[in-house]
Amino acid sequence: MTAGPIEPLEPPVWYAPLRSPSWLVPVVREGAPTIVFCAEGWDDRAVGEAGRDLRLGLPVYLAEAVRFGTNARPFAGRLAMSGSEVWPGAPVTVRSTVGAEGRASIALCVLDAAGDVIADVAREAHDEATLGAVLDGLPRAVVEAVGPAGIRPAWSSLYSVPTGAALAAYVRGQRACLRLRDGALPASADPDSIAARRADVRAVLEALGSLATSTTGPVPALLFFGALLAAHDAGSSVVGDFRMQASVRWTAATDPVDPIYAIAALVMRVFGDLDASDRRIDVLRSRDDRSMRRWLADVQTVT
Repeated sequence: MTAGPIEPLEPPVWYAPLRSPSWLVPVVREGAPTIVFCAEGWDDRAVGEAGRDLRLGLPVYLAEAVRFGTNARPFAGRLAMSGSEVWPGAPVTVRSTVGAEGRASIALCVLDAAGDVIADVAREAHDEATLGAVLDGLPRAVVEAVGPAGIRPAWSSLYSVPTGAALAAYVRGQRACLRLRDGALPASADPDSIAARRADVRAVLEALGSLATSTTGPVPALLFFGALLAAHDAGSSVVGDFRMQASVRWTAATDPVDPIYAIAALVMRVFGDLDASDRRIDVLRSRDDRSMRRWLADVQTVT
């Protein structure tokens, strides 16, 4: 499934940077109904960086929530769509609109393959707290709207996102993590471009690290660690500055059943803690889980 040269993202956004831990995500059955989330186009002059991350983070967040909360195969468009487009080949397209800086209405338009409207969802959010409440309710509104397309709710023991203003930060972080995945360093050797990009990477990691260490649950930590690995894989020089925030999160994960315990075995290697990583890997290998063992083999190649 493509739209021009830009392939849609199959969530979660942290999955590929964390070496595809398939044991963490629900199995999507063959023939599962497809749903694509994308943002409506907008005038770039009307919104700053945080607003753009919210607008483009919303489809990624909704696709992730649907991946963990339904029987569907969701995708998220990396770029905004304009006009009356629907995603080619998708039975359902959900297009989202966010007011400037996220302080006005949020609207979802659910379209079938022919571009006919299945449902419209509109919510008002005028500050970060009410924005978080709106974002928290949108996945359920989507599931209710797409029920006629054969998409059914499901339950995940892993997926629990923050609430309130922290959820707004999480949604912005989805897009910010994707920006790191798509290129943490500029292709140009221009010193000003490199310095600006380095500052952007640092700001993203600071925000996601703060979210991961100030909220409970594994999902914000997975997003932070995914961003760290994306920046590391791109050769960013700022990753080493986030050892303390990363270690705060992995030190708290002492139970091998905790997914952060396992993911920490990967993240430790980025910071050169190979012995500590290997000790966790030895513990995890005792589990009767083939997909985890394959993942652990990939983890040990990271240095």
